[in-house]
Amino acid sequence: MKLFSEIYGAYFRCAERILSEGEVTEKRLREIVSQNAFRDSLLFIPEKLIPDKNGNSLWGLLKRNENGRLCSVLSKAPPKIISSLQKSWLKAKLSDPKFRLFLSDEDIAALSERLKDVKPLYKAGYFREFDRFTDGDDYDDPHYREVFGAVLRAVRDREVLSLELTSRRGTRITKNALPLRIEYSRKNDKFRIYCITFPKREEYLFNIGRIERAVPTGKHMETETDLEEFFRRRRCEKPVTVEVSGERNAVERFMMEFASYEKRSELDLATGKCRASIYYDLQDETELLIMLLGFGPVLKITGPRDFLQKVGERVERQYELFYPKSDDAHIAEP
Repeated sequence: MKLFSEIYGAYFRCAERILSEGEVTEKRLREIVSQNAFRDSLLFIPEKLIPDKNGNSLWGLLKRNENGRLCSVLSKAPPKIISSLQKSWLKAKLSDPKFRLFLSDEDIAALSERLKDVKPLYKAGYFREFDRFTDGDDYDDPHYREVFGAVLRAVRDREVLSLELTSRRGTRITKNALPLRIEYSRKNDKFRIYCITFPKREEYLFNIGRIERAVPTGKHMETETDLEEFFRRRRCEKPVTVEVSGERNAVERFMMEFASYEKRSELDLATGKCRASIYYDLQDETELLIMLLGFGPVLKITGPRDFLQKVGERVERQYELFYPKSDDAHIAEP
């Protein structure tokens, strides 16, 4: 299986982007090159693409039209080249029910047909999640797929939905809400959405599995929502600070586990220890706490004080599960 090929290089990507635009100005061509190639590519790629006064260029991919703009010499857009490795990976992803949520039934059928002779890169049974809750969402449920599809379209189209859902306490809730972002929790194996509800413009985080109906209202938000400011308001005031030892690849595992979190870290080359500050959504505090405790003795939580108190309380509850208190007096063996 060929892993690397020049057709996936920066020069080919630049040419493909330029040819796909139909017609471009020289300024736009240089912008594409600067965005998709290397720092010094502007020195020689444009001169190989832009035809001279006689209409000739080194690569022969562009010509000038009657407006003086550059356009492709091809009759069609350049084809997208997919390697056998990419096809194998895509075939494996098709067996993931979470991946299929983002595709229509027609897309899934078409991909399955085109990849029918491709061997998957891996099988779902190769992986075992040992630190994940077992009550995750049912991604194969037709009703769940319908609700997820409605939410996904609303995020893309910025459309307000009428949501009917059941809270953790069993209370039925109806809200008009604009979904802003879909997020997956690996620990809980659930999808959830960040929303702004109307007319009070309150901020909520809903589990998609609790939504019973998601009905489009036909109302679209014209103004952009500042997502950075939205999530900044939900962020903790003080980050959790930790110290990770270099034993058992703990630093590498920590970086991978918390790749999705906003954090600042520094590595002490002399000791191999990593110190990090982790910023998190306040609603994810319990999940973060569980993830940190899962590292055991290779990770030390150093602050803040209120988070350390919650860590102590949880450890005490876990201890009581293993060693429950008993009022019965122990009888000494003779």
